[in-house]
Amino acid sequence: MRPQVQGEGMSIPEPGRPVLASVQRYSRDLVLQRTPESGWPNFGDMVQRLAVLQQAPVFYGLPESTLRSLARRLRRIRVGAGEMVLFQGEPGDTIFFIEQGRCRLLIEKAPSVVTVAVLSEGDFFGDGACILNRPQQASVYAQNECVLLALDRQSLHSVLGGRQRAALDELRKLADQRYKGFADTALQATWGMLLREATVVGVYSPKGGSGGTCVALNLVGSLSRRYPGQVLLLDLDLPYSHSALLAGLIPTSCLARVADVPPDSFEEVLLSAVLYHAGGPMILPGALRPEEADEVTPELVQRAISVLRKTFRYIVVDLGVMITDSTLALLDMTQHTVLVVAPELSALKSAADAIDILVRLGTPDDRLSLVLNNRSPRTAVTRPAVERKLQRRVDIEFGFDGTLPEQAAVEGIILSVTNRKSEVTKGADALAAMIDSIHSSGASAPAARADEPRP
Repeated sequence: MRPQVQGEGMSIPEPGRPVLASVQRYSRDLVLQRTPESGWPNFGDMVQRLAVLQQAPVFYGLPESTLRSLARRLRRIRVGAGEMVLFQGEPGDTIFFIEQGRCRLLIEKAPSVVTVAVLSEGDFFGDGACILNRPQQASVYAQNECVLLALDRQSLHSVLGGRQRAALDELRKLADQRYKGFADTALQATWGMLLREATVVGVYSPKGGSGGTCVALNLVGSLSRRYPGQVLLLDLDLPYSHSALLAGLIPTSCLARVADVPPDSFEEVLLSAVLYHAGGPMILPGALRPEEADEVTPELVQRAISVLRKTFRYIVVDLGVMITDSTLALLDMTQHTVLVVAPELSALKSAADAIDILVRLGTPDDRLSLVLNNRSPRTAVTRPAVERKLQRRVDIEFGFDGTLPEQAAVEGIILSVTNRKSEVTKGADALAAMIDSIHSSGASAPAARADEPRP
């Protein structure tokens, strides 16, 4: 079933077609029109259109008269956040230039859906179908509210089909390169799934004190009982990374300290920094000292994840509270996001904002799980009230566990490894079972041992 496009001033499009905006103004005071403009746009509008076209490399060197001819034929389109613009596999005859906002390109290739590009202002898409007459290679949806400039095939050929045919040939060459590049990206990601490279699970708690680290650590413990030695906790709760200490381990190195390691020895040094817990979990601290947090850059996170995915079955990342550049880089590589919220009014407001951010960043709805963590015996906000406020159901609930979590932190133990009857363990086991059922790629998980609770 294709997504239904809704919104103020919108109509339901035909398959594969975007929604043409009704006449209104957006933040730049440009008129969003439902139909192509008649006559020349006003001076300010034309300058804005030309600026967008000139950001496309194949159009940059065109004479201004040619660019103006193209600009006259553009249709301005508004697409609401989360709405689909193009559908994979369908025909198309339009190139879309992004004037405002961000769009994500997804290729559905069994057994997964692969993000092949995130495009922003000045980028364009739809060229493969428009120029090469191929079906749409990817589905495209707006990550936030977008303003697009649409140029159809007939208009493109009418302007560039004569003296500027060289530009049309360059555009065709570029479209072919992008088509092959996206295909390679999708193929590599799919092989990663087939070869059972690690699934990356991000655990994010938008408000301090909600128990995000406790959930992440015990989730790793539960998954490790299923897959001993194959589950890693990457602690990016910066600037302090306490997971190793909470598990009773003494770290001597961390991710930040391998930032300057030469590429030929990066993998070896990175893996040597991983700590092994006797109960099965593996832990890699992000930083040992607060000042080292600045060394954990998005580039370092990407390098590390590419190595770790080849070694482990699951990588659980404690994302902490703040959304940093490194957090955003990690979210782009995450196959599942766990949002931890406590049943408190202040926590619910933060959680609602976090859900909005995660959805805008492109997190699929079925890969975002809500965990309700009861930190006190009596709560002012009930589970149904939480679900009404956040407008989504609670997937897993951690029951109140008395003083056990605090005692475990002091003693340096993981409850899901040492105490199978605790409420934290029950919640972690349920969360592990849910994640494993989604991401096991059809492989059956090993049967639980006789002394383990079954999920």
